[in-house]
Amino acid sequence: MRLLLLLFSISFTLAGQDIFTFEKSKKYGDYLLKSGQFELASKEYERLVYLSPNNDTLKTNLLKAYRLSNQTTLGIEKLNVLYADRTKVPFSPALEFSKLQMQNQSWQQAKDFWNKNESFSLDDKVLLNVTSDIFNSDFKSARANISQILNQENELGIGYRSILEKEVHKKSPGLAAIMSAIVPGTGKAYSNNWKDGIVSLFFTAGMAFQSYRSFNKYGTNNHRGWIYGGIGLGFYLGNIYGSVKSTKDYNRKKINALQHEASALFNTYY
Repeated sequence: MRLLLLLFSISFTLAGQDIFTFEKSKKYGDYLLKSGQFELASKEYERLVYLSPNNDTLKTNLLKAYRLSNQTTLGIEKLNVLYADRTKVPFSPALEFSKLQMQNQSWQQAKDFWNKNESFSLDDKVLLNVTSDIFNSDFKSARANISQILNQENELGIGYRSILEKEVHKKSPGLAAIMSAIVPGTGKAYSNNWKDGIVSLFFTAGMAFQSYRSFNKYGTNNHRGWIYGGIGLGFYLGNIYGSVKSTKDYNRKKINALQHEASALFNTYY
């Protein structure tokens, strides 16, 4: 009986040691990352990196787990522990670190990092700078940077040039205001807000007509014409302001859509 217990104890100990081997821990960390358990994955990769401090793949996955679990600050701070010299961080962990900085909206720090890093090619640096500019809504800088790309056939570069061409065709808030000042509602229609544009046109025209009719019937000393006129004037001015706001909202939605498009292109390429 004692012999059986001893054999069982030894088997259990060996099995336990097998469970926690480095390779099995690595597979477990990979499983957590692929299954979307990012915070648990980050803890597993922290242990793996401690066991294998020179493994760049593990470091990349650790930074990726930080990013996907929204532990951006922790991930950014961790790079100084993982690498003594930021300029010599290998490509894969350097790219993950760049994504962490962009996710944290640390635009200038991100640019400083990849522009000094030796693992990125010149075109990589151009593309990363353009990505940062687009996400930061700095399209003027994005156009200046994209012109510096060496490989004009680069897939991501072509996609970004298409996005920048679309961004040029924005609606003008000033033009919307002028249009609504001349014909109420047309400024909103200009920004594709047709429903509000039609309401503005008919309501403003209706108040103006009621005011004219009251003045014509009761004279200028009657309060009715002035009430209708005041309501109409207030709605007319509000319509001009609303046209400007509607146009700005239209442009904002368009830029957001372009940024989502850029994000999809970036994540497919890198």
